[in-house]
Amino acid sequence: MKRAWIVVYLASVVLGLALWRLAPGKWGIEFPQGMLIGSGLYFGALHRYTVRATQESGTSRWAGWAGLLPGLIPRAALFLALAGLQAFACYEWMPAGDYRGGFVISAAWLVSLSLIDPRPETRALPATRGPGAL
Repeated sequence: MKRAWIVVYLASVVLGLALWRLAPGKWGIEFPQGMLIGSGLYFGALHRYTVRATQESGTSRWAGWAGLLPGLIPRAALFLALAGLQAFACYEWMPAGDYRGGFVISAAWLVSLSLIDPRPETRALPATRGPGAL
């Protein structure tokens, strides 16, 4: 399951494309935005969990896909609920507003957050600080 992230990412993009097809036509959602929804789902909600859950270790806390799904499903559901609420607010409650800038910034932030951050095990601070430690 070392490369499980690829499957999870592809499933996220497929889900984003399905949501694009299901969105009301008056919203004007286009194909690239569906891909961004799926990518945002993966990088914003599922990436860290997937990497952490599939790391090679002596004893695995998760046994295959059956162990991975219970963590992925609630994270995906929460992300999609938040995205759906935002979409409904922007397209139904305030349709005259132009919110593209905010969405571009937040999407870039989420992608860079997951790509730039060091892996969790390299981020941990040492237990004790000796002379010369920062």
